[in-house]
Amino acid sequence: MLNLLIKINNMINITNEPVSNTSTSIISTDQMVENLNRWMLDLPNQLTHVTSWTESLLLFLLLFFIGLSGIVFNYRNYLVTMLCIEIMYLGITICFLIVSVATADPKGQIYGLILLIVAAAESAIGLGVLVVLYKFGNSIDFSDYQELRG
Repeated sequence: MLNLLIKINNMINITNEPVSNTSTSIISTDQMVENLNRWMLDLPNQLTHVTSWTESLLLFLLLFFIGLSGIVFNYRNYLVTMLCIEIMYLGITICFLIVSVATADPKGQIYGLILLIVAAAESAIGLGVLVVLYKFGNSIDFSDYQELRG
């Protein structure tokens, strides 16, 4: 326990002097607790940047446009297209959740859950189609299935 307190005190020591585990320079437990209390009281001042919910939407934009660019630039492979659609679903779900938490409205969380259920069902159907296509032509490239015209 004393070693743990010494490690915590080394992390938050106000005087920036390292404390060793030798008997000559061990500070008392009261001093460690006092340093910890001062550090905890100063914690709000140590938070330099709090992200707003609009900044958190950058994750949504990043995921959505990665999926969209994968769909646009991948015109051959069925499996990669399915994964890109799933990445887009994930981005939209994150958008619903961020806005829901920011506005304190649970509807966004419900929509996010419904969207995850729809994405799971779409993945199951898409992977079933993938298995049938692979059995049909031993390939998962779109160009091999132009004769289906469906």
